[in-house]
Amino acid sequence: MKITKQTGEKNHIKLVIALEASEWEKILDKASVKASEGAKIPGFREGRAPRTVVINQIGEARVVSVAIELAVEEYYPLAAKQEQIKPIAFPKISVEKGGMTEPLTFTAEVAVLPEVVLGDYSKIKIVKSIELVSDESVEEVLKSLQKKAVEFQPVEREAKLGDWTEIDFDGFVDGKPFEGGSSKKHPLILGDKVFIPGFEEGMVGMRAQEEKDIEVEFPKDYHNKDLAGKPAKFTVKLHQIKAVNYPDIDDAFAKKHANVETLEALKADIKKFLDEEAEKKASEKVREDAIMALTKLAKIDLPDELVNQELDNMVQDLKHQAEHAKMTFEDYLKRAGGPPAGGEEWLKNQWREQAEQRVLAGLSLEAFREAEKIEATDAEVDEEINRIKAQYPQNADEIEKEYGSARGKARLGQMVGSRKAVEKLVEIATSTSS
Repeated sequence: MKITKQTGEKNHIKLVIALEASEWEKILDKASVKASEGAKIPGFREGRAPRTVVINQIGEARVVSVAIELAVEEYYPLAAKQEQIKPIAFPKISVEKGGMTEPLTFTAEVAVLPEVVLGDYSKIKIVKSIELVSDESVEEVLKSLQKKAVEFQPVEREAKLGDWTEIDFDGFVDGKPFEGGSSKKHPLILGDKVFIPGFEEGMVGMRAQEEKDIEVEFPKDYHNKDLAGKPAKFTVKLHQIKAVNYPDIDDAFAKKHANVETLEALKADIKKFLDEEAEKKASEKVREDAIMALTKLAKIDLPDELVNQELDNMVQDLKHQAEHAKMTFEDYLKRAGGPPAGGEEWLKNQWREQAEQRVLAGLSLEAFREAEKIEATDAEVDEEINRIKAQYPQNADEIEKEYGSARGKARLGQMVGSRKAVEKLVEIATSTSS
C-alpha cells in the first residue's frame, strides 16, 4: 500500500491510497466469495467457486464493487493509523482507478481533530467566592418545610385567598377552546399565582358545586405567542374547598418533622446544609471559570463537523427528555416556546454558539491534559467502576459488563483523566503563588 497525504482547508486531510497488485488480488478473492453468498453455482458449494466462475455467474462489475467496499474497509483505517491522523467523521471516498486487472487507487477525504495551541495557562487566576448564608435563607427553608407539613381541613363557606380548591375549567379565546385550556378536578391554592392574573381572584366568593365564568387577559409576555395579550373566558366549576392550616414553626415542629430536639438545632442543620451547597456552587463556578479562561487563551480552527456532532447530541438529549416526559418531541419543544414545525433546525440555530463553546472547551481541556501528562491509572479506573456500582447496586452486573472490558475501561479512563485535568487546572488557577 502506498499512501500520499495532502492537507486541505480547515483541518481536512486527503489520503490517496494505492494498493499493490498482490493486495488487490487478495481483496478480489475475498470479494468473489462475499459476492457469491446466497448464489447457487452448479457444481460448487457456496463460497467455493473459483473467481472466474463467479464472474461468469454474477458479473465482473458486482465483484469489483464488493472488492472496493472491502478494500476501503480494510485499508483506510490502516492508512489513517500509519499517518497518525485522528478522524472526527466518516471519510468521503472517491475511486481514482481500479478494476479486475488494475489495482485499486482511492482517495479518502476526512476532517481531523484540529491543532490546539494553548496560551500561557499558568497565568490564569480565579478567586473563589462563597456566598454567605443569611438568616433569611434559613427562614425560607423553614417555610418550605412548613408548607410540606400543611394540613387541609374541609370547610363549608365561600372560597377565599389561601384556600385549597378542586376545580374543573374550560378556557375559550375568541369563543373557541385552546390547547391546554381545560382540566378536570384540578387542585389549586388560591393566591399562589400559578394561573393567569385575575383567575384565582375571580374564584373568591364561590361555593362548592357553584359554576362561574371568569374573564381574564393573557399577559403580553405569555410563552404561547398565539395567546399572548388576548382576552379569555374560563367556565369554572368548584368541587371542594379546604382551609390550609400551616403548623407553627417551633420545637415541636422540629422534633416531629426533622427528628431534632429544638428549633435552634433544626436551624443549625439547615445552615450547615446551605453552607455545604454554597461551597459546592462556588467550586463549580471556579471550575467553569477556569475552563472558560483556558478556552479563551487557546487558538483553535474549529471544524464544522465537530460542532454539528455536538448539536446532534444536544438535540438527541432533548428528545430523550421528551420521551421521559411521555410527550412527542414536537409538543415538548412547542411547550418550551419552540416553533410548531422545523424544530430540529430551529434548535440547532439557537444552540450553535453554545455547541461551539462546548467543543472548544473539550478540545482545550484535552490539550491541557496532554500538556500536563495527566492520565488515569488502572487503580483509579477500578475505583471509579466500584464507585458507580455502589451508586447503582441493582445494576452492578451491567456496569461490570459495560466498563470491565478493555474498551469500556479506556472510555472510563478518558472520563477520569478529564476530571483530573479539571482538578489540576483549578489548582493552577486558584494558586496564590505568582
